[in-house]
Amino acid sequence: MSTDEQLFDLVRPWIEDTLGCPFPNVGSGPLVVETPDHAQPLFGVRRDMDAAFSVREQWIDPVGDLARDLHPDLLFSVTGSYDLSRITLPDGVAVWGPAAYYAADESTWSPISGNTAVRLTPEQVAAVDTRIFWHCEGADTGIAHFGVYEQEQLVALTSVKDHGFKVHEIGIDVLPEAKSQGLGSNVLSATGDWILEQGATIIASVALWNVPSGRNMRRRGLRYVFNNMLGSVGPFKVGPQPLGTPLPGMTMVDLYPKWAMNKAIVERVE
Repeated sequence: MSTDEQLFDLVRPWIEDTLGCPFPNVGSGPLVVETPDHAQPLFGVRRDMDAAFSVREQWIDPVGDLARDLHPDLLFSVTGSYDLSRITLPDGVAVWGPAAYYAADESTWSPISGNTAVRLTPEQVAAVDTRIFWHCEGADTGIAHFGVYEQEQLVALTSVKDHGFKVHEIGIDVLPEAKSQGLGSNVLSATGDWILEQGATIIASVALWNVPSGRNMRRRGLRYVFNNMLGSVGPFKVGPQPLGTPLPGMTMVDLYPKWAMNKAIVERVE
């Protein structure tokens, strides 16, 4: 069994609990089941060519038809998020994805030495501005928070969410003006060390357009294990243009002119 397969098996109990069914065997085709009461309105997982969705009862047949019609490469893509949302939006649910899920255990983890991240006190967590650090869990859902302070200002933050089954998920944010200084790697390293000390597996999700965050995850020994599509109540959301550059200091050029940009996208309201 490969390292990636071993990591997937470590997180499989959480995945199957969220789906409400066993993940399908290799080559068995897409599986669509009714979501368990405790799960999201739509939760999809793809590993290689195998995929499973748990959805609301009224979506089982149309999502199943779509899953059989679209190749997994398309289903777990922007195309898939649009076409799945055509099914779910009449009920007020939009589908976001795909997001890449990474995982690490003690055999793959690669921390940095001498990091300056500290564990936040409950009082410090309560003072966090969630409009800035919006990928991180709050005090009510996060079991631990780690941060980097510069001149008494919080500039990087992680949170840890316990999914059960010894699976702990990291959320991470860095102030925009403090990016590209290694702070994300710093605080990620401290958080991963703590999770492993608890005897749990590290997981983290990264949108495919967020190139710098994905690189940071892989540098710390997190390995890609599956893709995820997620439904949530609210408007349909789209990601930004790809972040980062292939090489430092290079010029990035828009292939399309401004008139070709999607005029239906409105600015986010804080």
